[in-house]
Amino acid sequence: MSEEPVAGDESAQDSDTEERPEPVIGADEEAPAGDASEAELAEVLRETLLAAHDDLTADDLPGESVAEVRERYVAARERLEREARVPAGAPGRFAPAPTSAFEKIREGLTRLNA
Repeated sequence: MSEEPVAGDESAQDSDTEERPEPVIGADEEAPAGDASEAELAEVLRETLLAAHDDLTADDLPGESVAEVRERYVAARERLEREARVPAGAPGRFAPAPTSAFEKIREGLTRLNA
């Protein structure tokens, strides 16, 4: 009789379920023949990041390699977060309401005449 693995046999499952590491974009390993080049991967990463973040432009993500694009992305996100911060205690956007009865009457008459 031959020693071929049978479906449902535990020894066959062990050999088929070897743990293989998932590929990581930007890994320092050289890509096998037939895979996308580093420049193509960088372009795909750039397009993906631009599609995911409306506040980024193509000028924010230059670079020929995945590592360069990733570094530029991190720097651009940090810059945008710094620029978007509003200082605490920012002044109000509306004029304060009149405080005395006379000011309230004047404000009401001004609105009627406007």
